[in-house]
Amino acid sequence: MGEMKTVRMRYSTAWMDIRVPDSATVLEYGSEAFPEIEVHPHPEEAVREALRHPIGAPPLAELARPGQHVAIAFDDTFKTTDANLYVIPIIIEELGKAGIPEQDIELVAAVGGHRKCMPLELRDKLLGPELYRRFCPFEGGASRIRNHDCTEGNTYFGVSDLGDHVEYDDVVQQADLVIYAGSIKPLGFGGYSGQGVSIGLAGARTLDCLHSHAVYKTREVLNGECDPEKNIYRAHKLAVHRKLEEVLGKRIFYVDTLMGPGHRTVKAYAGYVPELEQVEYPDADELFVVDLPQFDIVINGVPHDLSYDMSDNPGTLGVHAQVLRMAREKPLLREGGALISLGQVRGIISKHRPADHEALQLLRECYDLEEFFEHSDYFWNHPEYLRAYKHHYAFSPKHSVFMCGDAAHHWKLTRKSIVAGDVVPGLIREHGLTPARDFDEAFRVACETVGKTNPDILVLPRFFDDPRPVFRVR
Repeated sequence: MGEMKTVRMRYSTAWMDIRVPDSATVLEYGSEAFPEIEVHPHPEEAVREALRHPIGAPPLAELARPGQHVAIAFDDTFKTTDANLYVIPIIIEELGKAGIPEQDIELVAAVGGHRKCMPLELRDKLLGPELYRRFCPFEGGASRIRNHDCTEGNTYFGVSDLGDHVEYDDVVQQADLVIYAGSIKPLGFGGYSGQGVSIGLAGARTLDCLHSHAVYKTREVLNGECDPEKNIYRAHKLAVHRKLEEVLGKRIFYVDTLMGPGHRTVKAYAGYVPELEQVEYPDADELFVVDLPQFDIVINGVPHDLSYDMSDNPGTLGVHAQVLRMAREKPLLREGGALISLGQVRGIISKHRPADHEALQLLRECYDLEEFFEHSDYFWNHPEYLRAYKHHYAFSPKHSVFMCGDAAHHWKLTRKSIVAGDVVPGLIREHGLTPARDFDEAFRVACETVGKTNPDILVLPRFFDDPRPVFRVR
């Protein structure tokens, strides 16, 4: 293969040096292909300006009226944003100017099917100690802060025009004004985050639809497209949102921040969906879209913390394929291509994911992913898993089906997916992937798989570090 070069890769909690051909493309944030993103010097002022000039909606000052009950829902800890530390106080300040006192405002963590936020997370990571104490003076006392629960306290609103059940937190009906404080960043499903109510406040029946095999796991959804014409997941999210607002007879007011490096704000927006996203997503494209050709081999460094759990949990193996789900127009890998992930998979599952053990066992016993998803009701109604979700900060029971089935992304997007590092080989094989002792072995297997002497190679040393690119494949 000629001359070789050394590339330092993210590997678990450390780094790993690998040797690749000089011809390999190495893509990192801050390079010429993916230049540094300038954050807003005064993010609080950006939020205030957005509230004064919302998109497709009247200013918040005109929507708010004295005597209204207002609910402010917000992204949970898995979106990794610091913006709510100032976005929510600014919203509350604007509501106060309109004559709405704090006692008429409640705060709802929009956790969707994730685990509920712990009090310390709400206080220190999401709201800040001062705001938290204003709404929750002391633990065990009266509080106007709560987590959404996807298994109870939800209202059924009917069926969307695409056939989705529309079930949402009671607060969307009870509140006179619903505001959502969210963030926009690249996402492995639907291109970008946003429109946070659709998932964040959804009940179990809606989550079952939006995370069904047909909507969430087919080849047509595993791309970085945010256009609902090109991504059915986006289409279904918009459909349930549309139906929800139609039945409510009112619209949900969003305050979104476009997140850049270090989870800091680049721009702020306010308004209604879908009008808002028609401005947000083109702005995001200017920052995150990187033009690339197709490749034969993609090499990816995997950190230990993969958000939903550590990389040691074999249920997170599907996350390794996020690099391939961020491609638009064409697949990032050519037909017959191979993915190499450098990571640690030792079979350890955290206490927050008790249902994963049984879900992984069930996956072994099912012939395909569609059969696996047919067991959803069992998990939703499992008393032990429900108790852990409600009282011990575990993920909702069905989330184990959502996540553990993600290994299928490798089957759909690669000819062979290889995991190299400190791994339990059998755990890798039973998910349809190939274990390797080290990078050199993985690279040899990948080259044999693609059958080329000089394959086109893409190296992504730090893909999982924000900000992440969206690939426009030529």
